[in-house]
Amino acid sequence: MKTPYVIGLVVAAVLVTVAIEETRMSRLKSGLAAASDASRSTAPAETSVPSPAVADSADPPLKTKRERPDPVPAEEPKEEGDDDSMARTVRKMWENPAGKAMMNQGAKFAVAMLYDDFIKTLNLTTEEADYFKQLLGAEISAQQELGMKMMGASPEDRAKLAEELKAKGEENDEAIRKFLNDEEDYQAFSDYKARAPERQQLEGLRATMQAKGIAMEPETETKLVEAMFMARTESDAPDYSGPNAFAELAKGDVEATFEENWAKQDERLMKEVSGFLDPAGVEAVREFRGQMKEMQMMSLKMVRKMMGGKDETE
Repeated sequence: MKTPYVIGLVVAAVLVTVAIEETRMSRLKSGLAAASDASRSTAPAETSVPSPAVADSADPPLKTKRERPDPVPAEEPKEEGDDDSMARTVRKMWENPAGKAMMNQGAKFAVAMLYDDFIKTLNLTTEEADYFKQLLGAEISAQQELGMKMMGASPEDRAKLAEELKAKGEENDEAIRKFLNDEEDYQAFSDYKARAPERQQLEGLRATMQAKGIAMEPETETKLVEAMFMARTESDAPDYSGPNAFAELAKGDVEATFEENWAKQDERLMKEVSGFLDPAGVEAVREFRGQMKEMQMMSLKMVRKMMGGKDETE
C-alpha cells in the first residue's frame, strides 16, 4: 500500500480516525527514522506542540526579515461493520490524556512531513523555526479535536463545530501572517500550503515512475504538482477536507459524486501532463491516480459510515 496522503486529502484532515491515524504515524515514523539514519543533520527538530491557545501569547516572536535562500528541492483500515464502535472510540480519544498525547505527537510528525522543506527556505533561527512549527501544529491539533467532536454529533452541532473550526483556522492564519512579518514569505507559505496534498503525492509518483524506469527531474515534479493542483482546485468537486466536510458527506450519493468529479479531474490532468511527459510517463501518472482513487474512496466510505451513513451498495 502506498504512503497514505492523510493531511489535506479527502476527509482525513478533519475527520481523523484511529485506523488512519495509526497507519499514518507508523509509516511516518519509519520514514523519518530512515531519513535520520541517512543524514542526522537533516532530521526534523523535536518540538512540542502546544494547544491552539499558544498562538495568542502576549508577546509572540516575529520572524526577522532577511534574504531568503534558494528553495530546497523539493496498514489497511478496519473491516466494515465496526463503524459505530470506532466512532465512539474516536470521540473519546481527545478526552483521554494518553489519546490526546498520541494525537499531539501525530500533529508534530505531520508538521515535519508537510512543512519541513518549506521551513528550510525561510532561513529562520532555531527559536523562530520552533515557534513556527508550534503555530502549524496548533492548527492541525484543532482540526483533530473538532473532527473528533463531530463524530456522532447532531447536524446542528456539526454546523457550530464547522464554524468554530473555520474561526480557529482564520485566527491561526493571522498569527502566521504576523509571525512571518513579510508579505512575500506569507504568500509563499500560502501557495505551499495550498499545494500540500499534491506535494504529498510526489513520493508515490516517484516510486511508480521508478518502477517503470522513468527518471523524475525536479522541474518535472514541479510541473506535476502544479498540474494536479489546478485539476483539483478548478473542478467543481465538493471539498471533503474543510470545515464543511460533514455537510458534504450528508448530501448523499457521495460515491457517485466522487467518481464523477474524479473523472473530470483525470481528464484535465492527463491532457496537461501529456504536454511535458512521454506516453510512458503519462501512463505511470494514470496508474498512480488509480491507486489514489481507491485509497480515497475507501477513506470516504469509512468516514461516512462512521457518521451514521449507509453504503449505497448495501
